[in-house]
Amino acid sequence: MADRQLLLIKQETVEGTDAAPAATDVVWAEGAQFTPQGDRSKTTVNKPGVGAVAGKLTGQYGELTFSVPLTASGTKGTAPKWGFLAKFCGLGETIVATTSVTYAPAADPSASPSATIVWREGRRLHKLTMARGRVGLKLDENARPMLTFAFKGIKVAVTDGAVIAHADATWTGWADAMPITQGRTTFTVAGATAPFRSLSIDQSDNVLFSDRPNQKRVDLVGERTFSGKLKCGTLLPSVLNFETLAEADTISTLALVHGATAGSIITINARFQVSQPSYSDDKGLDVTDVDLSLVPSALSTDDELSIVLT
Repeated sequence: MADRQLLLIKQETVEGTDAAPAATDVVWAEGAQFTPQGDRSKTTVNKPGVGAVAGKLTGQYGELTFSVPLTASGTKGTAPKWGFLAKFCGLGETIVATTSVTYAPAADPSASPSATIVWREGRRLHKLTMARGRVGLKLDENARPMLTFAFKGIKVAVTDGAVIAHADATWTGWADAMPITQGRTTFTVAGATAPFRSLSIDQSDNVLFSDRPNQKRVDLVGERTFSGKLKCGTLLPSVLNFETLAEADTISTLALVHGATAGSIITINARFQVSQPSYSDDKGLDVTDVDLSLVPSALSTDDELSIVLT
């Protein structure tokens, strides 16, 4: 019964100590993939034969990737169900009562909390402790907006699990997202209203697993950068000229606003520079693809990306 799957995630009170996720810690996850990781040392022996010598596995940890629908809570100033996941990925949460909830890069991602993750697939029970990760965005026309997560954690030995049942998950507060369409979504880039096709934003991998004497842990360390790919309808150069923006090293902004009902409006803001665009034909329509490098407005700020729920 491998078709039965369940993801539970809970913040750890003591870093690296199993937080024992329960039914109320369920996560609406799609496309989850668990992968054990490690390095096998290579041994080279001076010997007459030419066959390999068995190596030793070291640095064992686990990776879990999955997607979550990007939704608001339905109430202004109330965090969405997925909000706690963003904190494990170095995003800060700012709540303005009855007004808004904003997620943006935290100034000090190394202070992010850790999680215990339980991934149940059929009768296999996988567990990660001290898990931290990174988050991205995947937005496509006529599709639901999605958050993409990639976690690393200290791997606990896989064990037999009980058959997954409905009682193992409490779905209160989780909801699906509505697709990105005309009438529900607006989009502007560099001040122009270009026909939207797709936008993806990914974070560099600053999730570091360490395994050495007196140190076995997962941290958010080093450089944290965001990059993206945008596809949109091609406008006249006098209206939107990505070539000129790239050549002038211009820092531009984009905004995608999804939803119209108070409490369920999602606004994605980004500041970026573009590389040279490429042009193509898509079913008779002229489209442009550009790579984005997200940049903050100043060296002392972290405002290159934000998700605002109102």
